[in-house]
Amino acid sequence: MLRGAACLVLLAVLSGCMQLNAGLTVNADDTVSGQLLLTAERKVLTLNNRPVEAGFAELRQNIPALPAGPETRYEDATHFGSQINYRNVPLDQFDSESLSIVREGDRYVFTLPLDPKKYGGKVAEQDPQNQARFMLLMSFEITVTFPGRVLDVSAGGQVNDRTVTWRVNPNEQKPAELRAVAEAPPRPSTATDEQDAGGGIPWLLIAAGAVVLLLVAVLVVLLLRRPRAGGDTDPAPGAPTSGGPTTSGVPAPRGPATPGPTPTTGNGGLPGAG
Repeated sequence: MLRGAACLVLLAVLSGCMQLNAGLTVNADDTVSGQLLLTAERKVLTLNNRPVEAGFAELRQNIPALPAGPETRYEDATHFGSQINYRNVPLDQFDSESLSIVREGDRYVFTLPLDPKKYGGKVAEQDPQNQARFMLLMSFEITVTFPGRVLDVSAGGQVNDRTVTWRVNPNEQKPAELRAVAEAPPRPSTATDEQDAGGGIPWLLIAAGAVVLLLVAVLVVLLLRRPRAGGDTDPAPGAPTSGGPTTSGVPAPRGPATPGPTPTTGNGGLPGAG
Protein backbone atom coordinates (compact mmCIF):
# COMPACT_ATOMS: atom_id res chain seq x y z
CA MET A 1 0.00 0.00 0.00
CA LEU A 2 2.76 2.40 0.85
CA ARG A 3 4.38 1.77 -2.48
CA GLY A 4 1.10 2.44 -4.25
CA ALA A 5 0.56 5.69 -2.35
CA ALA A 6 4.07 6.86 -3.12
CA CYS A 7 3.50 6.05 -6.79
CA LEU A 8 0.28 8.05 -6.78
CA VAL A 9 2.00 11.06 -5.21
CA LEU A 10 4.81 10.87 -7.75
CA LEU A 11 2.26 10.51 -10.53
CA ALA A 12 0.37 13.61 -9.44
CA VAL A 13 3.56 15.64 -9.14
CA LEU A 14 4.96 14.56 -12.47
CA SER A 15 1.80 14.90 -14.52
CA GLY A 16 0.90 18.20 -12.93
CA CYS A 17 4.12 19.72 -14.21
CA MET A 18 4.09 18.19 -17.70
CA GLN A 19 3.34 20.38 -20.71
CA LEU A 20 3.13 19.35 -24.36
CA ASN A 21 3.16 22.28 -26.78
CA ALA A 22 3.24 22.14 -30.58
CA GLY A 23 3.22 24.68 -33.40
CA LEU A 24 2.96 22.93 -36.78
CA THR A 25 2.40 24.04 -40.37
CA VAL A 26 1.20 21.70 -43.09
CA ASN A 27 2.69 22.76 -46.42
CA ALA A 28 0.98 22.48 -49.79
CA ASP A 29 3.62 19.97 -50.97
CA ASP A 30 2.50 17.43 -48.33
CA THR A 31 5.25 18.21 -45.82
CA VAL A 32 5.22 19.48 -42.23
CA SER A 33 7.34 22.17 -40.57
CA GLY A 34 7.36 23.52 -37.03
CA GLN A 35 8.29 22.57 -33.46
CA LEU A 36 7.09 20.32 -30.67
CA LEU A 37 8.07 21.07 -27.06
CA LEU A 38 7.85 18.73 -24.07
CA THR A 39 8.79 20.28 -20.71
CA ALA A 40 8.52 19.78 -16.96
CA GLU A 41 9.23 21.90 -13.91
CA ARG A 42 12.80 21.84 -12.71
CA LYS A 43 11.82 21.49 -9.05
CA VAL A 44 10.07 18.21 -9.83
CA LEU A 45 12.76 16.81 -12.09
CA THR A 46 15.45 17.35 -9.42
CA LEU A 47 13.62 15.57 -6.58
CA ASN A 48 15.92 13.39 -4.45
CA ASN A 49 18.89 15.37 -5.77
CA ARG A 50 18.63 13.87 -9.24
CA PRO A 51 20.28 15.67 -12.15
CA VAL A 52 17.67 17.49 -14.18
CA GLU A 53 18.57 15.45 -17.28
CA ALA A 54 17.96 12.16 -15.46
CA GLY A 55 14.63 13.36 -14.12
CA PHE A 56 13.46 14.38 -17.57
CA ALA A 57 14.62 11.10 -19.14
CA GLU A 58 12.51 9.20 -16.61
CA LEU A 59 9.54 11.46 -17.27
CA ARG A 60 9.88 11.02 -21.05
CA GLN A 61 9.20 7.29 -20.68
CA ASN A 62 5.61 8.06 -19.70
CA ILE A 63 4.85 9.82 -23.00
CA PRO A 64 3.97 7.88 -26.17
CA ALA A 65 6.33 8.14 -29.12
CA LEU A 66 6.40 11.54 -30.83
CA PRO A 67 7.15 12.20 -34.55
CA ALA A 68 10.88 11.83 -35.06
CA GLY A 69 13.03 14.86 -35.76
CA PRO A 70 16.19 16.70 -34.65
CA GLU A 71 16.00 17.47 -30.92
CA THR A 72 17.55 20.34 -29.02
CA ARG A 73 17.81 20.97 -25.31
CA TYR A 74 15.30 23.47 -23.91
CA GLU A 75 15.57 25.19 -20.56
CA ASP A 76 14.65 28.38 -18.78
CA ALA A 77 14.52 29.50 -15.15
CA THR A 78 11.65 27.18 -14.21
CA HIS A 79 11.35 24.47 -16.90
CA PHE A 80 13.53 21.91 -18.62
CA GLY A 81 12.78 19.73 -21.61
CA SER A 82 13.32 18.88 -25.24
CA GLN A 83 12.30 20.64 -28.44
CA ILE A 84 11.84 18.64 -31.63
CA ASN A 85 12.24 20.61 -34.85
CA TYR A 86 10.59 19.73 -38.15
CA ARG A 87 11.48 21.15 -41.54
CA ASN A 88 9.65 19.94 -44.63
CA VAL A 89 9.10 16.46 -43.18
CA PRO A 90 7.06 14.27 -45.59
CA LEU A 91 3.64 13.27 -44.32
CA ASP A 92 4.45 9.59 -44.54
CA GLN A 93 7.13 10.21 -41.89
CA PHE A 94 4.90 12.36 -39.69
CA ASP A 95 2.88 9.57 -38.16
CA SER A 96 3.42 8.49 -34.58
CA GLU A 97 1.61 6.91 -31.67
CA SER A 98 0.87 10.28 -30.10
CA LEU A 99 0.38 12.63 -33.06
CA SER A 100 -0.14 12.26 -36.81
CA ILE A 101 -1.07 14.21 -39.93
CA VAL A 102 -2.19 12.26 -42.98
CA ARG A 103 -3.64 13.08 -46.39
CA GLU A 104 -6.86 11.34 -47.39
CA GLY A 105 -7.64 12.31 -50.99
CA ASP A 106 -8.35 16.05 -51.00
CA ARG A 107 -8.29 16.32 -47.19
CA TYR A 108 -5.65 16.68 -44.48
CA VAL A 109 -6.50 14.96 -41.19
CA PHE A 110 -4.72 15.86 -37.93
CA THR A 111 -5.19 13.66 -34.85
CA LEU A 112 -3.72 13.69 -31.35
CA PRO A 113 -5.27 10.87 -29.28
CA LEU A 114 -5.61 11.54 -25.57
CA ASP A 115 -6.11 7.95 -24.54
CA PRO A 116 -5.10 7.61 -20.87
CA LYS A 117 -3.82 4.10 -21.57
CA LYS A 118 -1.01 5.61 -23.68
CA TYR A 119 0.16 8.09 -21.03
CA GLY A 120 1.77 7.52 -17.65
CA GLY A 121 2.32 3.87 -18.40
CA LYS A 122 5.55 3.44 -16.43
CA VAL A 123 4.40 5.41 -13.39
CA ALA A 124 0.82 4.15 -13.41
CA GLU A 125 1.44 0.53 -14.35
CA GLN A 126 0.48 -0.66 -10.85
CA ASP A 127 -2.97 0.93 -10.98
CA PRO A 128 -4.91 1.58 -14.22
CA GLN A 129 -6.84 4.36 -12.48
CA ASN A 130 -3.63 6.31 -12.16
CA GLN A 131 -3.45 6.54 -15.93
CA ALA A 132 -6.68 8.54 -15.99
CA ARG A 133 -5.33 10.80 -13.23
CA PHE A 134 -2.09 11.26 -15.14
CA MET A 135 -3.95 12.45 -18.23
CA LEU A 136 -6.27 14.68 -16.20
CA LEU A 137 -3.33 16.61 -14.75
CA MET A 138 -1.44 17.14 -18.02
CA SER A 139 -1.70 20.30 -20.15
CA PHE A 140 -1.61 20.71 -23.93
CA GLU A 141 -1.36 23.66 -26.28
CA ILE A 142 -1.48 22.63 -29.92
CA THR A 143 -1.58 24.88 -33.00
CA VAL A 144 -1.85 23.54 -36.56
CA THR A 145 -1.95 25.67 -39.73
CA PHE A 146 -3.18 24.15 -43.00
CA PRO A 147 -2.71 25.33 -46.61
CA GLY A 148 -6.44 25.13 -47.22
CA ARG A 149 -9.75 25.92 -45.52
CA VAL A 150 -10.54 24.16 -42.22
CA LEU A 151 -13.58 21.94 -42.71
CA ASP A 152 -14.06 20.28 -39.32
CA VAL A 153 -12.56 20.49 -35.85
CA SER A 154 -13.11 18.59 -32.61
CA ALA A 155 -14.65 20.15 -29.53
CA GLY A 156 -12.55 22.85 -27.93
CA GLY A 157 -10.64 23.77 -31.07
CA GLN A 158 -10.62 27.43 -32.08
CA VAL A 159 -10.42 28.24 -35.79
CA ASN A 160 -8.76 31.41 -37.06
CA ASP A 161 -8.64 31.45 -40.85
CA ARG A 162 -6.57 28.32 -41.71
CA THR A 163 -5.23 27.75 -38.17
CA VAL A 164 -6.69 25.56 -35.41
CA THR A 165 -5.65 25.94 -31.76
CA TRP A 166 -6.44 23.79 -28.73
CA ARG A 167 -5.66 24.81 -25.15
CA VAL A 168 -6.26 21.98 -22.68
CA ASN A 169 -5.46 22.98 -19.11
CA PRO A 170 -4.48 20.72 -16.20
CA ASN A 171 -7.30 19.47 -13.96
CA GLU A 172 -9.69 19.61 -16.92
CA GLN A 173 -11.45 16.60 -18.38
CA LYS A 174 -9.71 15.73 -21.64
CA PRO A 175 -11.52 14.86 -24.89
CA ALA A 176 -10.89 11.49 -26.51
CA GLU A 177 -8.73 13.14 -29.15
CA LEU A 178 -7.87 16.44 -30.81
CA ARG A 179 -8.86 16.27 -34.48
CA ALA A 180 -9.07 18.64 -37.45
CA VAL A 181 -9.86 18.22 -41.15
CA ALA A 182 -8.82 20.74 -43.81
CA GLU A 183 -8.80 21.07 -47.58
CA ALA A 184 -5.73 19.85 -49.46
CA PRO A 185 -4.61 21.38 -52.78
CA PRO A 186 -4.92 19.17 -55.88
CA ARG A 187 -1.91 17.10 -56.79
CA PRO A 188 -0.25 17.65 -60.21
CA SER A 189 -1.87 15.49 -62.88
CA THR A 190 -0.06 12.40 -64.19
CA ALA A 191 -0.21 13.64 -67.80
CA THR A 192 1.52 16.88 -66.88
CA ASP A 193 4.20 15.02 -64.97
CA GLU A 194 4.88 12.72 -67.96
CA GLN A 195 5.22 15.65 -70.35
CA ASP A 196 7.56 17.44 -67.94
CA ALA A 197 9.67 14.28 -67.80
CA GLY A 198 10.02 14.24 -71.60
CA GLY A 199 7.62 11.38 -72.27
CA GLY A 200 4.90 13.45 -73.97
CA ILE A 201 4.51 15.18 -77.35
CA PRO A 202 6.00 18.73 -77.36
CA TRP A 203 2.88 20.39 -78.74
CA LEU A 204 4.08 23.87 -77.87
CA LEU A 205 7.25 23.51 -79.96
CA ILE A 206 5.29 22.09 -82.90
CA ALA A 207 2.84 25.00 -82.85
CA ALA A 208 5.67 27.55 -82.67
CA GLY A 209 7.40 25.94 -85.67
CA ALA A 210 4.20 26.04 -87.74
CA VAL A 211 3.76 29.75 -87.03
CA VAL A 212 7.34 30.48 -88.15
CA LEU A 213 6.88 28.57 -91.41
CA LEU A 214 3.64 30.42 -92.14
CA LEU A 215 5.31 33.79 -91.64
CA VAL A 216 8.17 32.84 -94.00
CA ALA A 217 5.68 31.75 -96.70
CA VAL A 218 3.77 35.05 -96.49
CA LEU A 219 7.02 37.02 -96.74
CA VAL A 220 8.09 35.12 -99.90
CA VAL A 221 4.71 35.75 -101.59
CA LEU A 222 4.91 39.46 -100.84
CA LEU A 223 8.40 39.71 -102.29
CA LEU A 224 7.40 37.92 -105.52
CA ARG A 225 4.40 40.19 -106.07
CA ARG A 226 6.36 43.41 -105.50
CA PRO A 227 6.39 45.55 -108.78
CA ARG A 228 9.80 46.23 -110.38
CA ALA A 229 11.16 49.78 -110.67
CA GLY A 230 10.62 51.51 -114.11
CA GLY A 231 7.90 49.19 -115.31
CA ASP A 232 7.67 45.54 -116.26
CA THR A 233 10.41 45.77 -119.00
CA ASP A 234 13.74 47.53 -119.11
CA PRO A 235 15.45 48.77 -122.32
CA ALA A 236 18.26 46.63 -123.58
CA PRO A 237 21.73 47.78 -122.66
CA GLY A 238 23.14 50.35 -125.16
CA ALA A 239 19.77 50.85 -126.90
CA PRO A 240 19.34 54.39 -128.24
CA THR A 241 17.06 56.70 -126.46
CA SER A 242 15.11 59.68 -127.67
CA GLY A 243 17.93 61.99 -126.70
CA GLY A 244 16.47 62.66 -123.35
CA PRO A 245 17.92 61.65 -120.08
CA THR A 246 18.44 57.98 -119.36
CA THR A 247 16.66 56.15 -116.62
CA SER A 248 19.57 57.03 -114.39
CA GLY A 249 19.04 60.77 -114.92
CA VAL A 250 22.43 61.24 -116.71
CA PRO A 251 22.25 62.81 -120.30
CA ALA A 252 23.17 60.43 -123.10
CA PRO A 253 26.60 61.19 -124.70
CA ARG A 254 26.61 62.80 -128.19
CA GLY A 255 28.11 60.94 -131.21
CA PRO A 256 31.34 62.09 -133.09
CA ALA A 257 31.04 65.38 -134.96
CA THR A 258 30.71 65.17 -138.85
CA PRO A 259 33.48 67.19 -140.61
CA GLY A 260 32.23 70.15 -142.69
CA PRO A 261 33.52 71.28 -146.18
CA THR A 262 37.09 72.44 -146.49
CA PRO A 263 37.32 76.24 -146.93
CA THR A 264 38.83 77.50 -150.24
CA THR A 265 40.98 80.55 -151.06
CA GLY A 266 41.53 82.72 -154.15
CA ASN A 267 45.04 81.44 -154.96
CA GLY A 268 44.16 77.98 -155.94
CA GLY A 269 43.57 76.74 -152.59
CA LEU A 270 47.21 76.90 -151.40
CA PRO A 271 47.48 78.48 -148.15
CA GLY A 272 49.75 81.34 -147.83
CA ALA A 273 50.04 81.98 -151.68
CA GLY A 274 49.86 85.58 -152.94
